[in-house]
Amino acid sequence: MSEVSITSEEIEKYDIRVPRYTSYPTVPNWDADNYTPEDHLSQVQKFKPNQSLSLYLHIPFCIRRCLFCACNVLITKKQERVDNYLDYLSREIIATAQQMEHQGDVIQLHLGGGTPTHLKPEELQTILTTISDNFHISKDAEMSIEVHPSVTSSNHLDVLRDFNFNRLSMGVQDFDQTVQTNLNRFQTFEETKELIDYARSINFESINVDLIYGLAYQTMNGFIDTMDKIFELKPERVALYSFAHFPTIFPHHKHIPLDVIPQKSEKFDIFLKGRELFLEHNYQQVGFDHFSLKDDELWKSYKDKSLRRNFMGYTTKAGTDLIAFGYSAISEFQSSYAQNSKDMNEYEQLVDKYGSATVKGHRMSTEDRYRKELIMDILCLGEINMNKYADYSENKDTFTQEIDRVMDEFQKLEFAYKENHTWELTQKGRIFARIVASKFDGYLQGSTHLFSKSL
Repeated sequence: MSEVSITSEEIEKYDIRVPRYTSYPTVPNWDADNYTPEDHLSQVQKFKPNQSLSLYLHIPFCIRRCLFCACNVLITKKQERVDNYLDYLSREIIATAQQMEHQGDVIQLHLGGGTPTHLKPEELQTILTTISDNFHISKDAEMSIEVHPSVTSSNHLDVLRDFNFNRLSMGVQDFDQTVQTNLNRFQTFEETKELIDYARSINFESINVDLIYGLAYQTMNGFIDTMDKIFELKPERVALYSFAHFPTIFPHHKHIPLDVIPQKSEKFDIFLKGRELFLEHNYQQVGFDHFSLKDDELWKSYKDKSLRRNFMGYTTKAGTDLIAFGYSAISEFQSSYAQNSKDMNEYEQLVDKYGSATVKGHRMSTEDRYRKELIMDILCLGEINMNKYADYSENKDTFTQEIDRVMDEFQKLEFAYKENHTWELTQKGRIFARIVASKFDGYLQGSTHLFSKSL
């Protein structure tokens, strides 16, 4: 991939608030009044024999809150809170499995949070046993977990390998000590390397590292130093996320002074430098904010056009229904979405009553499905194959005419070009992929939801 030049005028014009599209329609458009636990369980009951699925477990606990965090986490050192949550999580897993007359192989299992390794190794073993006792895990499944080196021991990794886990994901964000200290994040390069080295010694196949650009107190030189350390670790995948500052949504963001947060060109230059360094070190850009080595499944999935997005980010398991368990967890099916309560008391009450804690969801219309497919093609593949959409038409004009009309405008901006029956995003267009995708969002106009900025 070649270098890309983006002007300050383009940054000013297109660094606007649009969804990240880990779903379509996005969560603010889901129904909180007419989607119940029974609705979710009725969807679970529809699984067919030999239909593969993905599972997600949300472990919300952390020992401290990083000031940049935007996840659904619970800060605790109280063992009884963890014990109680694991009891309800197990009950939700068992109740859901009992609703499934037919159950195919689980081909993907992910534990996210929070910090799942906040659990003790024996607690991790117990909840994974609950999963394996109630679902059939494929021997070739992608088994992944989010960890924090400061609370993750070799014993944790040994338990995970006993259950055939093969991928670790960890936040680094920035190794710069000034950034970490001011944002209540404590993670040394040495402990990160020690954990990764041990994981590889027991045959974990893939390591994912998350970085954030635009963090408070972050500088270009400090970030380049972080990148040098990343290349020493050589993770198979890296996500390079944009920091989203939401003090009105996350009260702890109010502790970050505005004058130390890189803005506009200063912030975006850090992304461009990171992108440049990844490409120089033989990483491939995947989507708009991920980078992968060529022998990793993420790049292979991109090349064979099976890459998709869900609430775990980019996924190599396209078309697989996802059942999610735990506080705030989100399930995704071909025809619907469902989200569990983000209130712990309500979560427990609903599991007590129904065995499921769904509080909102969305039933996909035919138009939703076409627009979701289109948006995913833009964000995951950087292309639109017009032949896929030729048989769908709206009232006023055909869907393909709408696509051509929008993409013609992006072609004038050098974001895209058309070759035969396929629109391809340019390198610049891939960076602005969220902007391109948002033009096909049937719910965005008039939305008052506070999405993150695109750059």
